[in-house]
Parts: sequence; C-alpha cells; structure tokens
Amino acid sequence: GNDPAIVRADCNVEETAGKVFAAAFANNGQLCVAIKRCFFHESIFDEFKAELVRCAKAAKVGDGFEDNIEYGPLNNQMQLDRVQELVEDARAHGCEILCGGDAIEGRSGFFYKPTIVSDIREGVRLWDEEQFGPVLPIAPYSDDEEAIERANNTEYGLGASVWSSDTTTASRIASKLLSGTVWVNQHTDLTGAPFGGFKQSGIGRELGKADIDAFTEIQTLSLAK
Repeated sequence: GNDPAIVRADCNVEETAGKVFAAAFANNGQLCVAIKRCFFHESIFDEFKAELVRCAKAAKVGDGFEDNIEYGPLNNQMQLDRVQELVEDARAHGCEILCGGDAIEGRSGFFYKPTIVSDIREGVRLWDEEQFGPVLPIAPYSDDEEAIERANNTEYGLGASVWSSDTTTASRIASKLLSGTVWVNQHTDLTGAPFGGFKQSGIGRELGKADIDAFTEIQTLSLAK
C-alpha cells in the first residue's frame, strides 16, 4: 500500500501528530498499512510539520536489546538502499529534508534516521511509491475535495485514515477514499474485520466471514419443474 492520512484543520495538533507519527513509523515504517503519505490542512501545516519533526528527533533508534530503544533497523541492505535512493531522489527534485535523511553511521546494522520530507508532490518517487521505511513525506491541502482526490491518486488502495474532531465529516471523507480499510482518528488498528486492498493492493479479503468465503465454492443446483 501507499497509505494516505488526511488531517483536517479541526484536530488537536500535538495529540494527532504523535498518533500520526506512531502510525507512520511503527516497526520503523515496515508495515504494509503504515501511513506512507500525509496531507495536513494548510492552516495547520507549519505547526503540524514542526511537531512531527520534534517526534522524529526524539525517537530512539538502535539495537532492540538496548534499553529504551523504540525503533530498530531496516530488514536488509537492499531495503536500506531503496530508502536512501528514494530520499536522494526527493532531494534531487527540490524537496526539503526537514530531519534525518541519511543512514546512521558507526554501528552494525541497517539503521536509518527517522526522516520527514516536505515540499513534495506527485511525480516524485517517494510520494508515488511505497517506501516501506522510516520516511514520511508530507504535503498541505486547501479543502477536503482536494485531499480526497490526491489521496486516491495512486495505483494502490490498502489503507487510509482521516483525522478530525468532527467524526461525521471525517466519516463522509473516509467513505470516498478508495482503500480496503479506512480509519477515523486512528491507523493500523486491525481487529479481525475483513482486511484487504483495492486496485493493486490485492484481491480478496482475509479475516472475518469474507476470509472463510474465499475458501468455498458456490454450486448452483437447478431442478426441472
């Protein structure tokens, strides 16, 4: 997936930023349903951006056997190389690396600094592709319809989320997002409900009745009258 999150202007910035950061960087971004792109309303963009950078700089990255470590390494050298390649491509396209932006030197393992990237747009690989690592690209939007259109502008459709103090409006927006699972005021929470994606994010569902149905065949029996 290339999961989008839409953060509306009416949210609590500090509280929501912490939750968005946690959902984007869980398992160091190596979750299929982690937040991969984030849209913030333009009226709170600067404040939210600063809060995410604060979270990233405070994150403790290292060996999970050490005390107080929150985020470990990437899975392998190939994935580390890919994350570095996507960030460098974004840098070459004029995007702003607000924090992080390179590997952690001086220790064994595939460690990469938590990275927030701004001034990014469609057409940049980091925005269009799934990075699957500790990098979050962010962009402002002006109104709900723009956010919906841009969130859906991807070949993927696994997960998405909407963050707002107005859950009625958030639910309306959520219903327009082309993703197999859409959360409101949370992300990555899987509770046994059918799970799967739209578009290039998969066929069918796992969990729930839909999962069982996938292992059955429909037989039509026709009797003459």
